[in-house]
Amino acid sequence: MFRASIALVALLALGGCREDPRRIENDNLGIAATFPGPAKLHRHTEPGPFGEVEWFDLAMNPAGRLDETFSVSVGNLPPGDRGGTTPREILTTFQNFLIYRFGLLRRTELPADRGPGFRYKVKGMNGGFVEGIAVLRSGRLYHAQAIVRREDDPRTLAFLDDFEVRGR
Repeated sequence: MFRASIALVALLALGGCREDPRRIENDNLGIAATFPGPAKLHRHTEPGPFGEVEWFDLAMNPAGRLDETFSVSVGNLPPGDRGGTTPREILTTFQNFLIYRFGLLRRTELPADRGPGFRYKVKGMNGGFVEGIAVLRSGRLYHAQAIVRREDDPRTLAFLDDFEVRGR
């Protein structure tokens, strides 16, 4: 009985957690976005279609949900022509990388004042939905992405519509 009560309290606590939207403006990364809750900053380097890329990630997972993520990644592209030399080539290379990870996606070009870049949407392999924005400016690749359980999740729309790349 005692264990059942503790389990019930834990479930109610996890289910009852309310998200607290947080506006993050980071001048060093050149981004602004409103996350559904507090985001943490991580720095890492990883290989990819452009070579070794240094990434700065702001990410948050809703309380009690390991299958949902809201993130903004800013990658400093290495010198050279690996992955392309023009914005169109570089963005196509990144799109192909996303297709490799998630499968065929729906791509929509961003308006000129938000790009160069594109918005995409794809049904994830685990049944969830992945939606994001990729922007290229001054040798940096900006990538905002939401992975959620439901298509047209209002948090995704709010997060991506609010995402902006500043300066440069």
